[in-house]
Amino acid sequence: MKLNESLEIIINNVAHDLGYSIYDSILVLHGKTPRITVKIDHINGISHLDCEKFSKELSHRIDTGQVLDDYIIEISSPGIKRELRTIDDFLRFTGAPVKGIYQENDARKTFKGTLTGIDGEIVTIHETNKVLTLSYGQIIKANLDY
Repeated sequence: MKLNESLEIIINNVAHDLGYSIYDSILVLHGKTPRITVKIDHINGISHLDCEKFSKELSHRIDTGQVLDDYIIEISSPGIKRELRTIDDFLRFTGAPVKGIYQENDARKTFKGTLTGIDGEIVTIHETNKVLTLSYGQIIKANLDY
């Protein structure tokens, strides 16, 4: 098994065992010191203590498995400007301020407002002077906008 595959398995197992999900992981294994960057998530949010707990457990498993000798680990949350990537993300963050880009006919347009709902694949965003109703498929990119 390749090193990056072994690390991804360890990362996913730690997340599962501690009750987190992986929002993103980046493994930079070339260069002087390999770098493991992981963004963890939880329905109740992520605290500094969550990052510390995840980091300690991940380090322990890498060390006991003798996967790497020397490495740098960076653990964080997706942040307050996180990208909304799935319908579940839109459901979870209903009521939150959002901004993004969507496709309308042949043009790309922007939105900025409050995510007020999602019904099936229909997303509703209240902008300052109007209500925008989009199909999920029209949305090219959306982020929280705290």
